[in-house]
Amino acid sequence: MVNVDNLEFNAPVSKSKIFEDMIQQSTDAIIYTNPDFTINFVNRTAEEMFGWTLPEIKGKPITILHEQELTSEQKKEMFSNLYSGEPHEFEGIRKRKDGSTFYCQIKISPLFTEKSRIYGYLGKIRDITEEKQNEGSLLKEIDLLTGLIGTARVIVAVLDRQGKIVYYNPHMEKLSGYELKEVKGEDWISRFIPEKEKERTRSVFKKAIAGHPNEGNVNPIVTKEGNEVIVDWYDTALKDDEGEVTGLLAIGNDITQKAEAEEKLKTIHENMPGGILMIDQDYIIKDVNYRTCEITGYKREELVGQLCDIVCPKGSTSKNAPYGERDRKDSGEWIPQ
Repeated sequence: MVNVDNLEFNAPVSKSKIFEDMIQQSTDAIIYTNPDFTINFVNRTAEEMFGWTLPEIKGKPITILHEQELTSEQKKEMFSNLYSGEPHEFEGIRKRKDGSTFYCQIKISPLFTEKSRIYGYLGKIRDITEEKQNEGSLLKEIDLLTGLIGTARVIVAVLDRQGKIVYYNPHMEKLSGYELKEVKGEDWISRFIPEKEKERTRSVFKKAIAGHPNEGNVNPIVTKEGNEVIVDWYDTALKDDEGEVTGLLAIGNDITQKAEAEEKLKTIHENMPGGILMIDQDYIIKDVNYRTCEITGYKREELVGQLCDIVCPKGSTSKNAPYGERDRKDSGEWIPQ
């Protein structure tokens, strides 16, 4: 929250002017009501969103914007939060002056006097109709896929354009420890990605949602118990009938055991007492261990990608070089192994 007392100005500006400008420039609709929930003020965004001007709506009950009355249970929950000094957040349908409706995200905060008495309520409303329509399109896609992916032994997840969780399959529930209903609507990266991987993963997500599919992107997810599961991801953007991107379909394979085995093999590889070269069918060096570098005098980056002739006796070829003999970088001396 901005502390107006700490602001400095080049020209005299009243605090009330500052607050008015901040409220009027907000992209969210802001409505201030009296303690009895009669409307006292709406900003320009609210006027545009609901179709009422401030003079028209001032003094009217807030229910004039409601599509339907809150249930007794909903009222109980709302007042429990507000009277305890906590904001109340929810999603619902609201009504414009012309009778049309739209889906919105609402946050109501109580306003207190210095003596801790409520003198009004501040409502912040955001139109999320488009998000809900996109979610509807995604759910249709999910309905088509569910029969195929419901029992798949891979992770299948659907995110909306903001990266929020719309769906994932039972295999992901079992792997992560979270039922879908526990995390639906949450940001995928905030919930599942380790801190060290978040920035890179957000970059990958932005590219994917822009229409550049990712193949073989490996990153871990964090389970409910705090364990990391290493996943090999393949994803692609989902589009509606007009070709507009509505979300992301991500398919992941748990490669934790494979990664752990590779890490163990790498450790063994590095700690072998003798030199080891890994070459492909064309005799190109794919990797070497530390001991090979010590024996030959070459650095790893100088060897990887080269024909193995580089460490074979001069005048020989890759195919008939004597096994166990190597050529030193510094002297050209043959070194029997």
